[in-house]
Amino acid sequence: MKDRDTIEQRARFDIIRYANCWEDADVLLPALAVREGGAYLSIASAGDNTLSLLHAKPSMVLAVDISATQLACLELRKAAFQSLAYEEVLQFIGVNPSTTRDRTYRLVRGRLSPLSRQFWDANPGIIAKGMIHCGKFERYFRLFRKMVLPMIHGRKVVCDLMQNKSEAQRHAFYRETWNNRRWRALFRIFFSRKIMGYLGRDPEFFTYVEGDVASRLLERAEYALTALATDQNPYLEFILTGNFGKTLPFYLREENFEKIRDHLDRLILFHGDLLEALRAHASLRFDGFNLSDIFEYMNYAEYVSELQKVIDASKPGTRVVYWNMLADRKNPLALKNRLATLEDLAADLFKQDKAFFYKALVIERVL
Repeated sequence: MKDRDTIEQRARFDIIRYANCWEDADVLLPALAVREGGAYLSIASAGDNTLSLLHAKPSMVLAVDISATQLACLELRKAAFQSLAYEEVLQFIGVNPSTTRDRTYRLVRGRLSPLSRQFWDANPGIIAKGMIHCGKFERYFRLFRKMVLPMIHGRKVVCDLMQNKSEAQRHAFYRETWNNRRWRALFRIFFSRKIMGYLGRDPEFFTYVEGDVASRLLERAEYALTALATDQNPYLEFILTGNFGKTLPFYLREENFEKIRDHLDRLILFHGDLLEALRAHASLRFDGFNLSDIFEYMNYAEYVSELQKVIDASKPGTRVVYWNMLADRKNPLALKNRLATLEDLAADLFKQDKAFFYKALVIERVL
């Protein structure tokens, strides 16, 4: 029994919470300054961004997650990349149509660990639908797309939103067409703390969140629909249409496929929390940490304590990258003499962040 009040003790992790990574790898990679030969620790989540790190030819990527189910998502992606051609991967995971995913699974299952194989053998329905569609968060967006969005706008308006426009045209479209009363009212209801907690994430994920959740997310949504190119945003496309199409996240782009596949032998999976992973690899010093938004699920003292352990496992110059979605976690005063916050770089990259749910990107450099 752990003596810490950890999120895995308070929330369920035997389900697929995230079938995709909802952080933008196009922001993560320059934030981390991933370099050839470096050693990196990455929160696994669904596996997208952890695989993206392999593109830069690191010496190792340690994928860490408290959820064996999320690690199974990464492991199935890894097996698909190892066994299948590029187009077959897109079909198997659910980007492109396929009626033979069960047959393809039998081809790749031998590459899975016993625990991951047990999970996927028990869930043929997820395989058949395409794994990228079967997370709790993805089902939440499906409810929005099927039940809420039609009460706000018709299909034609949604299609118009996704067309190529200048920034001025996007602002005008949002102001004159999209931003009606129904959009504001229904968005605030559906993306409220209570509804999102039960249908999308978990109520426990909001333990340390203060303030009006829906209002913050509405501001970020407006930014994504105006400042960013709506026709070049895979995350927006998935939410509004139910799939990736014209645009793909980094790890699924054809030009990145071979580089990722060629370095899959450098990927190590670890089932446990961040501190357990650092203890198990105590002799390693990392060049970078992709920590997703894990600090949101800790109180402030725990955040500072875990960040201290990360620093202890770092080299001078190591970058520690994480996101704030709703809770403020940034640049703790207690670690001022050990960390420098790269505020200008973080601000510039955050302006480009196509996964628009977060309110801040944090990049710390170990001194």
